[in-house]
Amino acid sequence: MMNKSHQHLLSQFNECFVDFVPFNQLLQDLNRLRNQSQLSGFKASMLITGDTGSGKSALINHFYQQCKNDNNPTVILTRVRPTLEETLQQILIDVDDFRRRKTPKGMSQFGLIERLMDCIKAKDIGLIIINESQELIELKSEHQRREIANKLKMISEEASVSIVFVGMPWADELLSDPQWDSRVRIKRIIPYFKLSSVDEMRRYAKCLKQLSKVLPVKERPQLELPKYSFPLFAVCKGEMRALKYVLSEALRIALEEEASTITTAHCAAAAVLIYDFSDEDNPFKKSAEEISVVEIEQYTSSEDDKIIERKFSKSIPILDLLVKR
Repeated sequence: MMNKSHQHLLSQFNECFVDFVPFNQLLQDLNRLRNQSQLSGFKASMLITGDTGSGKSALINHFYQQCKNDNNPTVILTRVRPTLEETLQQILIDVDDFRRRKTPKGMSQFGLIERLMDCIKAKDIGLIIINESQELIELKSEHQRREIANKLKMISEEASVSIVFVGMPWADELLSDPQWDSRVRIKRIIPYFKLSSVDEMRRYAKCLKQLSKVLPVKERPQLELPKYSFPLFAVCKGEMRALKYVLSEALRIALEEEASTITTAHCAAAAVLIYDFSDEDNPFKKSAEEISVVEIEQYTSSEDDKIIERKFSKSIPILDLLVKR
């Protein structure tokens, strides 16, 4: 069993946010939108998309926590509910602690919108972030999508507030509505890491350097070195959430052993626990020349209300990638 000190350190790492491309740009965008809320005139909105595990929720949670109690316009973080009415009620809860008051019986959807707009104006709301925004359009008819777009446009326009939509890659279908295509002036994608691109390999190395710095161990493990970076990529497939999960397990093992740093042996043990690797298949027990990786080829998409799962490349030997350099 871990002691409380070790539990605290592990939780600290699990909740940490590392700032690198494109997250640094996204934070600048969000802060700019928030600051512009104090100006009169048109309020632009924003769309952030990324596949599962890319780091969307970590980003917006970090931004939301940063904005708490800083005396600047308030940021509201909410998420989509099964129906438009429930989503509007949830936003109202987040804006005005609506839970303390029951919705008057017979209140129309328009009445709910009116109350929401009044609260947004009164509470100095600078930004509304709607997470899992792809659910606004999933399994909805064209008429329903248009209705949702119209209602949200009314709120953004009348209450003079920017809305940030955050969701899976097909959330960009929101922009098929001309009203939102013209209002969403900032569109950003959070990609998975790749090794086949020089720029992406540098981005991956920067991420590993940042993670090395926030690991609560006495000696920085230099995760950007090939002995860590290649096998880590082999197990996480370029997905940020999977990368942090492997490192979290390795950290737990290192803390239990009272080790001064995280070693490849700790990572190998973590990989066995998570992926049930045999010694023969464990990337952390191979040389760089023996390791093969896969990269994202196609992100998750939606077609005719069916989810098409993400697609990865065939296995690529690390040596082949290095030769291409």
